[in-house]
Amino acid sequence: MIKARQYIQTGFSADDAEKLLSVMQPLIKKKEKVILDFSEIKIFTTLFFNNVLAKFLVEFGPERYNEMFEVNNLSDVGKNTYQHSIENAKEYYKMSQEQREAQENITADLDDD
Repeated sequence: MIKARQYIQTGFSADDAEKLLSVMQPLIKKKEKVILDFSEIKIFTTLFFNNVLAKFLVEFGPERYNEMFEVNNLSDVGKNTYQHSIENAKEYYKMSQEQREAQENITADLDDD
């Protein structure tokens, strides 16, 4: 089990996600189950969950994701934020390649403004 608090103070930024990912990657490469304990962490953003977990749902699909990852001891805010991130990833996963490309083009256009 990975105790997130040993590596991050919050689940707020992409940097927080990178710190946790560096600990998760060896397990993922060995196809071992990743169990994350978020005890004592109270602040979360969807950006964090998108970068640390939801991207794997998109990569592996919901069934494999559920086999590979377990999330424990989230605060109420953390649960809601995690759920929002995962639901968005599930919707994205269901999209066709054309729909994904269209979505990415919209996002890229927004970034250019």
